[in-house]
Amino acid sequence: MRLAVPIVANTLQLRGMISLSRGLPTIRIVNVARGSILMLRSRVNWGMSAKFWHSAAQCFFGGIGLVFLAFVCFLLGLNLAAAGFAFLILIALLALIGGFIGSVVLSIVAVGCLNYFFTLPLFSFRVDYPQDILALTAFLTTSIIVTGLTAKVRKMAEEAQASQKALNQTRVELAYVTRVMTLGELTATIAHEVNQPLAGVVSSGNACLRWLASEPPDIEKARKSVDRIVRDANRASEVIGRVHSLAKKAPPKKDWLNINETVLEIIVLMHIDVERNHISLRSQLSDDVPLVWADRIQLQQVILNLIINAIDAISALSDGPRDLLVSSAQDKSNGVLVAVRDSGTGLPPEKLEDIFDAFYTTKPDGMGMGLAICRSIIEAHGGRLWATPNEPRGAAFQFSLPTGQEEAS
Repeated sequence: MRLAVPIVANTLQLRGMISLSRGLPTIRIVNVARGSILMLRSRVNWGMSAKFWHSAAQCFFGGIGLVFLAFVCFLLGLNLAAAGFAFLILIALLALIGGFIGSVVLSIVAVGCLNYFFTLPLFSFRVDYPQDILALTAFLTTSIIVTGLTAKVRKMAEEAQASQKALNQTRVELAYVTRVMTLGELTATIAHEVNQPLAGVVSSGNACLRWLASEPPDIEKARKSVDRIVRDANRASEVIGRVHSLAKKAPPKKDWLNINETVLEIIVLMHIDVERNHISLRSQLSDDVPLVWADRIQLQQVILNLIINAIDAISALSDGPRDLLVSSAQDKSNGVLVAVRDSGTGLPPEKLEDIFDAFYTTKPDGMGMGLAICRSIIEAHGGRLWATPNEPRGAAFQFSLPTGQEEAS
C-alpha cells in the first residue's frame, strides 16, 4: 500500500495538469492511470493473499502431521524427551518449505501435543510438575530458534539464487552489447559481402534482358542468367541471415551443434577482412569431432572475437609471415578442442592470464571486455579458454568444450 499512495498522488496531479486540455486524449490518459493503479493494487492483494494461504496450508497440514506423529510416538511408548526431539525434526523440515510465522504456530501446536500426550496427567493440558514446565519451555524456545535460523538460511539461499540469476542476465546483456559492437566494427565487411552478390544480381538481370531482347530470344542463356540471379540473391540472403542471427537479442538456446559448421560460418563472414589485410587463412577441421550441447550464437561470438583479435595482431606487423590457422579436434576427454593460431605480435608470458581480466586491453581503442566475455561464455558451457605463445611467433587461443551429454539428458 505504500507504493500505491505516491502513485495516487502523482496520478491526481497529472490529472489536474492535463485537465486544461480538451477531448478524448485527456480521458484516455486518466483511464490509463486508473488502470495502472488498479493493476498495482491487484498485484499487492494477490501477493498478500498467496502468502496468507501458503501459511494457512503450512499450519493445516503441519498440524495434521504433528498430531499423527504424537499418536505414533504415544503408541511406541516414547518419553517426553524422545517425542520432543521427533517433533523438533518435523518442525525444522516444515520450516524449510514454509514461513516463519507458520513455523511458530506449529511450534505452539507441538507444545500442546507434548503436554497432552506425554506429561502427567495424561490427556490433559494441565501441568503439575515444574520440570515438565521447564522441558516444554525449553522445547518451545529451541523450536522457535531453529525455525528462525532455518527461515534466515532459506532467505539467504533465495537471495543468492536471485543474485546469480541477475548476474547471468547481466552477462547475457553484456555479451549481446559486445557482439553488436563487434558487428559495428565489421560494417565495411558486411556491406561488401552484401553489395557483391547484389551487383551480380544486377549484372545477370541486365544480361537476361539482353538475351530475351535478341532476335530470336536466346532462352537457354537467359535461363542461365536467371540461375545466377537466384544464386547471388541466396548468397546475399545468407550473409544477411548470419549478421541477423548475431545481432538479434534472444535468450540463450542450447542445441546439438557441429563446431566445424560454426567455425566455417564465421570464416565466410571474415574472409573480406582477411583478404584486405593480406593474411593467409587456413582451416584444419577434424571430421571426427563430436557434437556439443551449446548455444550457436554465443560460440559464434567467441570464434568471431578470437579471429578479429588474430587479424589485429597480424595487421600490427609490417613484415614476416601473415598466417592465421583455425583448427578443431577431439580432445583427450572426448570433447571438442578449437584453436586459433596467428603469427602476429604475440603475448608476453606474464600476461597470458591478465588478458582475460575485465577492462584489460592491449589495443589503444579497446574496451577490454571481449576476451573476458568469451571466457565466461566458454565456462558457462562447462569448457575452458586459455592462451599460449605460438611458435615461432604470435599467439594461440584455444578452448575446449565437453559434449554436454549429462546436461542435455
